[in-house]
Amino acid sequence: MSKKLSLIIVILVIIALVVEGYVLLQTYLNPAKKYSGPMEKITVGVEKSLLPSLVWIAENKGYFAENGVEVTIKEFDSGRAALTAMLNEGGLDMVTVAQTPVMFNSFSAQGGSASGGNPDFAIVSAMVSSYNDVFVLARHDRGISKPGDLRGKKIGLTKGSTGQYFLGLFLSKNNILPSEVEEVDIPAGKLAESITVGAVDAISVWQPHIYNAQKALGDKSIIFPSRKIFREDFYFVTNKNFLQNHSEVITRFLQALTQAETFIKEDKDEAVSIVSKRLGLDSAFVVSVWDDYQFGLFLDSTIIQTLENEAAWAIQNKLTDKTVVPNYGDYISVDALTKAGPEKVLIKK
Repeated sequence: MSKKLSLIIVILVIIALVVEGYVLLQTYLNPAKKYSGPMEKITVGVEKSLLPSLVWIAENKGYFAENGVEVTIKEFDSGRAALTAMLNEGGLDMVTVAQTPVMFNSFSAQGGSASGGNPDFAIVSAMVSSYNDVFVLARHDRGISKPGDLRGKKIGLTKGSTGQYFLGLFLSKNNILPSEVEEVDIPAGKLAESITVGAVDAISVWQPHIYNAQKALGDKSIIFPSRKIFREDFYFVTNKNFLQNHSEVITRFLQALTQAETFIKEDKDEAVSIVSKRLGLDSAFVVSVWDDYQFGLFLDSTIIQTLENEAAWAIQNKLTDKTVVPNYGDYISVDALTKAGPEKVLIKK
């Protein structure tokens, strides 16, 4: 090795050591700011599914506590049930829920914008979106091998949920009139059992209920592809009283979830393991569907557009006695997410 080359290598090593030393010094002099105030409590109703995986990660990794939030999680089979409980029973400060229950409840929200007042709940952030979470699963042994075979059949769903809206889109896409099928209202947690025992011929629901039904039925079942007819968004929704009096807690709650978002991106394998164990699901199944979910906090204009489209659908199909689409801008609060992650807010109010 020539003396010139050796000198260059020595210089590069010295530069690398200086840079590393500088980084370490800055880290020492300017440590990451950690919350040091009092712990504050929040009770969250969470759907027990893959959609709120950010919550399961933050819970497991201790991110809530790091941000000064003591979170009590109450589990629900559906976001619809969680939202209903928050609005009617109390005891919940926030819930995880998809857009369809939000839409239906917006028509009856106390003082809601449809009646010219202020709604009693607000979306503070979306946490995930997916085109591949809700499906129609049917019993192949009931003579169903294509969508058209659903005519005259009983289809189980949870009314007021994304399963109901998805079925409406699915039937329309396949030129089937709603009157040509019989919709049976069943709680989400009972849908897999209902189709397994033969109480219905098909179900329209989200994961992991589809997985549970398919696992029980085996080759007796058939799943119809979603074909990207519906993008499901999942929100954090809080009651207005809690939002007005505990806005800083909500901000720190969302900050914990941004940590969970980073963790999912950096360690997919452990994230899958945490969620699989938390939900009691086969990790191979979770791995197979994981990339169908785009995890991350956001607020954008598509939220308003989607809610407006669903509200118009509900009015057209006479699923509500209201005739005016609410102003969904009134149902979104950007303040907490703007503080927790301003780059995630892509909506103007």
